[in-house]
Amino acid sequence: MQQSKSRTVKILVAVWTLPCLAATPFLYPSEAIANTLSSKYGVITRLTCFPTFSERFRRAYFTLLFVFFYLIPLLFIGWSCFRIAKCLLTDTAMNREGALRRQEMNRRKVAKMVLVVVFAFTASWTPYFLVTIITQYQEVNFFSKGNYFFTMLCINFFAFLNSSMNPFIYVIMSTRFRNGFSRIF
Repeated sequence: MQQSKSRTVKILVAVWTLPCLAATPFLYPSEAIANTLSSKYGVITRLTCFPTFSERFRRAYFTLLFVFFYLIPLLFIGWSCFRIAKCLLTDTAMNREGALRRQEMNRRKVAKMVLVVVFAFTASWTPYFLVTIITQYQEVNFFSKGNYFFTMLCINFFAFLNSSMNPFIYVIMSTRFRNGFSRIF
């Protein structure tokens, strides 16, 4: 499908504008909360900024983030992945000799790679969004616990790691990508 230049510009504007709009509530004043963490190595006090949203707004905001930035994209990615895999895995011809056989094998490799990319996205972002949404609705305040910092550090690390995973997946699973990559470097 050939996309027009104006459609591409509209998509790019939307891709940048929507996340910026979603982040605007954090421009609202926050309060700094001191948390003291202790271990056998000593005591450390960390200041953490938390937005001063009302509980109702906070729950609605994080629920909307969960739905629009995780659940809907995940469903769309899963549906697209299923459609791509279905197209790639259907038999190209009854004759399985020569070039047609290679083409079918390449299609299957691409389908597997797409599935791995989707799995990596899901495995990376699910813990972040689950903890985020659960902490919005729980009665016991998770934020006051000493394990909050370590837990959130790990969860954020894996979520952001997803951005760098795809090139490694491509290098591992695609000979053509590997060859092209080695020609560049």
